[in-house]
Amino acid sequence: MCGAAGAHAIRFFLGVSCAFLLAGVLAGAASAAPAAPVHQAPAPAATALQTATPAAALSPAPPGGRLTPAFLNARAWEDFRGGEFGAATRGFTEAVNTAPKGSPEYLQGLYGLGMTWNLRGSGPDPVLAEKCFKEVVTLSPTGDIAAWSFLALARMKHAVPAGQDPDYPAVRKAYEEVITRFPFHLAGEEAFIYLQSTWVSTLDPKDAEQALSTLEAFIKGHAASKFLSPAWALVAECDYTLGQPEERLKAKIASLEAKELDPTNPYSDNASLYWEIATIAEFEAGDFATARKYYKGFVDEYPQDQRRWGARLALARLDEVEAELRKGGQ
Repeated sequence: MCGAAGAHAIRFFLGVSCAFLLAGVLAGAASAAPAAPVHQAPAPAATALQTATPAAALSPAPPGGRLTPAFLNARAWEDFRGGEFGAATRGFTEAVNTAPKGSPEYLQGLYGLGMTWNLRGSGPDPVLAEKCFKEVVTLSPTGDIAAWSFLALARMKHAVPAGQDPDYPAVRKAYEEVITRFPFHLAGEEAFIYLQSTWVSTLDPKDAEQALSTLEAFIKGHAASKFLSPAWALVAECDYTLGQPEERLKAKIASLEAKELDPTNPYSDNASLYWEIATIAEFEAGDFATARKYYKGFVDEYPQDQRRWGARLALARLDEVEAELRKGGQ
């Protein structure tokens, strides 16, 4: 879809984005009035990083001081998470150069290099990133890291620069390949969520109806999924397109209740969801009790957030409106 809607980010979150490395990039300040939902490809989830990092890679260097490929990978991931992309590139490259070709450490280093070249803040190189991911899937087409590499290749097709539209048929085909190859893998579930986001982002009621039905079936059949929160968030976007504010409000609350916070990420909190729920309840659904609950929760739980003053004003506004309503009922 062309236009402004395609140039923004869908505000749902798949756990914590692997953009926790670029923390805060997607966290825009909310205005006092409710905004229409916005759409674009979501950032890759942290689960890709967490799952693709073997426990062995976190072992310290041996007493002799020799830097093993496992240690080099572990240190490079730390650099990557800290936004030190130059150091991460050197670390992953050294791990690849010292590990036996095709070994878990070699594949880990290749995947890390691909992620670094793809996501580094300055000087990204999608050509090199694609080369790394493709080598992983060539050497180990059914392995765990291959699952995340297939997903990364699909993501690269989806995450185009602002103002451009992805090649949606190609993007959907790539996500469907991940789902088909890895139906019981977290990467397959994540690909499913991204696939549905491509239908939601069109803002076409027919596409929204299709996505809504598919997402509701996923939610019913995957009660323990790590992706319930983003699935519910997409349901809320479908409800927005279909003009169903009460259902949208319920879906947003369900997304909040299913959300898992990452204690290692200082940008992972519920502040934005509280704000969204409160404004949807007040301005769209006319549910003042729910609006009051979440505005108050925002004020109490996030005293340092710049929107706290807006939440306090909203509570006073609700008091005034309800007082007027009571007068009118007398």
